[in-house]
Amino acid sequence: MRLAVLVTHPIQYFAPVFRALAQKYRLELKVFFGCNHGTVPQVDPNFGVAFKWDCNPTDGYDYEFIWLGSFSALIGISGVQLARRAVKRINCFKPDAVLIFAYTPAFISASTVLLGLGGYRLMLRAETTDEALDRSWIKDKLRQVILSNYYRQFWHVFPIGTNSKNHYRRMGVVDDKMTLVEYAIDVDFFQRQVDYWLPQRQALRAAMGIEPTAQVLMYCGKMFEPKNPLLIVEALALLSPDLKERLWLLAVGDGVLRSEFEAGAKGQLGDRAVFVGFKNQSELGQYYALADTLVLPSQSGETWGLVVNEALQFGLRVVVSDKVGSSRDLILDEAQGYRFSSGSAEELSTAIAAIVQRAPEDKPVLLPHPDNLAEAVYSQL
Repeated sequence: MRLAVLVTHPIQYFAPVFRALAQKYRLELKVFFGCNHGTVPQVDPNFGVAFKWDCNPTDGYDYEFIWLGSFSALIGISGVQLARRAVKRINCFKPDAVLIFAYTPAFISASTVLLGLGGYRLMLRAETTDEALDRSWIKDKLRQVILSNYYRQFWHVFPIGTNSKNHYRRMGVVDDKMTLVEYAIDVDFFQRQVDYWLPQRQALRAAMGIEPTAQVLMYCGKMFEPKNPLLIVEALALLSPDLKERLWLLAVGDGVLRSEFEAGAKGQLGDRAVFVGFKNQSELGQYYALADTLVLPSQSGETWGLVVNEALQFGLRVVVSDKVGSSRDLILDEAQGYRFSSGSAEELSTAIAAIVQRAPEDKPVLLPHPDNLAEAVYSQL
């Protein structure tokens, strides 16, 4: 059985799925990447720094790059031109089915249409939701008309969570053509970090001058408007002085809002606000290990929020906005965290106060595993 996979670029969270399909299920698999973004140092406009992933996202399976260059080539007319090249390469592979990740940019959507016209059995795994962005009535209806027709090309779809499944239903996809598989990180990769860094938790905290009884809030991600990190500063300002004295803020990441975020956080917490900049995958474990609570205040575009998976695997509790898709599937009770209304500093402040004053419970969380998607895809072949 031959399976082709089409995806924009190497993404660290997808790699274990591809490895499982190739090795565990022994499919003749080939992944076609639109470009090589993430495998060579390139500037991410939202992080504002040049980087490449350090977790070998192309190891363990056969792959091919359609374009050796920046992600921007996959957008617009150039993306359509690259789509024609991708379809030719996939035709040469002669797959029995094609698994497609995402429905944009133009490179993906044009390739999908051409592959559908070619008679291939198509399957879709995409970050789909109706919750991440606010749209006008007209835009919503236009989007519904376009996507409901677009999704008819697919033999089967794999929603990433509850919000995603509801989206497909609204677009007319019947339940028989869907298999819900929650979004997963590379659980095995992060478990190795858990095993290495968690035993060093107290030493890591001591090295930063963090008292054993202090509560460490953690922000991890791009510091730009969709993730709304400045709301954390507003929420800190609403906390009582006594509670604020017990708090630290550890911020991991970079972006256009870093200077404003850092200045505001230090204005509230002084030296207890620590900004460490962008950190690659293999460096994240030490920061999760010394933290207590992840705060993710996204106001748009957060179809899932994989940092929530990472934090929960390290035993952190989480405080997330209702725009974070994973909150519907992973935050099941107050032992794991709190959900607040996006944009509300008052609700975020209340949630922070509640979670830092609540004693943590030793309650294991069953996290989604990348093998779940590999198994679901295999079952449709």
